Amino acid sequence: MAVRDIYEAAEKHSATLAMYVEHLARRRGWGARTLSGMLMEPRLMMIYGASVMLPEGRAASFIPARMPRVDGETWMIDIKRSDGVSRPEWNVGISIKRQNGSYTMLLGSQLLDETSLANLLEAVGTP
Repeated sequence: MAVRDIYEAAEKHSATLAMYVEHLARRRGWGARTLSGMLMEPRLMMIYGASVMLPEGRAASFIPARMPRVDGETWMIDIKRSDGVSRPEWNVGISIKRQNGSYTMLLGSQLLDETSLANLLEAVGTP
């Protein structure tokens, strides 16, 4: 697989993640929006993040890194809360990583699916 594959995977998976974060947050009654940016090097691409308005005036952001890790196979998405609270449930961030020949999203070493993302949002939203 070519080096550009991680860029294509980051573009696709970051958009999917932002859409699901927005959907699951709104289902909880929280405000949410997709954030997009454009990266110019090494190629033009759109990468997506998400911002969620949590209870009690807090917010959380899902922010993709500007480039892949040095291994060329992993792209990280950091999860940050506006009040600086950090917990093990989301400290590791979400990784877009090649596994068994294709790219997937992981939370730590576990596959990120709708259930684990819903649980992650629950943890992020806990005061």
